[in-house]
Amino acid sequence: MSNLKFDNEPLIHTTGAFLKPMKVVDSEGKEQWLWFVSEFTDDTFFEGKNYNPKEFANSKEELVLVQEEA
Repeated sequence: MSNLKFDNEPLIHTTGAFLKPMKVVDSEGKEQWLWFVSEFTDDTFFEGKNYNPKEFANSKEELVLVQEEA
């Protein structure tokens, strides 16, 4: 994570999500800023079904883990 810098300002909103800026450094040392989703506020879909995504996880697999309803 040393190639990433998260920032809390500015916080912007798009339909269904809040976005924050993040700086990334690529393998050649070039810095770029991009927006990342920090919070979901509306319906989200995965494989055509309503889905409540995790904002953070320890792996990509956990990030998109679909829990079966009881």
